[in-house]
Amino acid sequence: MKAEHPANHSSFEARRREKVVNVWRSLGEPTVGQDELRQIQKAMDGEFVSGAAVISPATIARILVDEGAELRHPEIIEFDARWREARLENEAKGLDSISSLTTAKALSLKQAESLIKRLEKLRQRFDRTGNEQSRQLRSLAIEGRQAALLRAKSKSLGEAERFAQAEIGEWLRIWLQTPTLFEQWLELRKSSTDFQKNLERQD
Repeated sequence: MKAEHPANHSSFEARRREKVVNVWRSLGEPTVGQDELRQIQKAMDGEFVSGAAVISPATIARILVDEGAELRHPEIIEFDARWREARLENEAKGLDSISSLTTAKALSLKQAESLIKRLEKLRQRFDRTGNEQSRQLRSLAIEGRQAALLRAKSKSLGEAERFAQAEIGEWLRIWLQTPTLFEQWLELRKSSTDFQKNLERQD
């Protein structure tokens, strides 16, 4: 399922709110604490893009207060804090997993393709949550492109390797400009005569 467009944001929020309330009611409208929040997050996961990963415990609690739910406040505050900390750790790991884009070591085209596809998955996730990590992701991609262009000029690399690094720099430029179209563009690029000729020189 794709992320909701801004025009559909209100509809998405209304559906998400309704789902939270319905799950709570199906549980018997209990007082709300960590266990109840976890069950609601799990139920959300099957219907919404990132389900439990997107809707915070505090958000669920706010929705349920409006419906008259009784909250176990200290428990909710502690659970929400742990949830947010875990998210930050996961996002940091995600950025670490693509940090090899910025190293001085030459990457193969296959490695670069895999890394850029991972970049796109992270971008989609961060954009959905409005996370500040989106800016860090873009900065990392810019650094990765600069590193690739530097490698492309390195006299310590052979001609075929320099071509690959220049190609990676171009791929990152396209991703930075139009990330949602990158995968389609890449398939066209890989089938082009120019690319195929240069690829043959690397074999």
